[in-house]
Amino acid sequence: MERTFNEKKWSQFYSETLGRPTTLTETIGKAEMWLIRSYWDLEFPRLTLPNVDYVGGPHCKPAKPLPKTSGEHGVVLFTLGSMVNNMSEDKANAIAWALAQIPQK
Repeated sequence: MERTFNEKKWSQFYSETLGRPTTLTETIGKAEMWLIRSYWDLEFPRLTLPNVDYVGGPHCKPAKPLPKTSGEHGVVLFTLGSMVNNMSEDKANAIAWALAQIPQK
């Protein structure tokens, strides 16, 4: 961690942001989910905790901003991935009905 982060600088930043004395180590220790921007195939095989998830990686393009036509209530992103192929029509209609009840588009 010492070669990547200037611990004194980040501890000062977190203390100012949170409005109380804290350290980089304390703040990192309280993280509930770790998102690692790497591709798991390129990593050395190792054990990871259940709260670690690999996202993105060198093969991913930077995300584009959402369009401004999303309306006043914002956006809900709902995805089923590959499960959509196994879904019955009744379940699909129930999900569509539930999503139609919220003001977001």
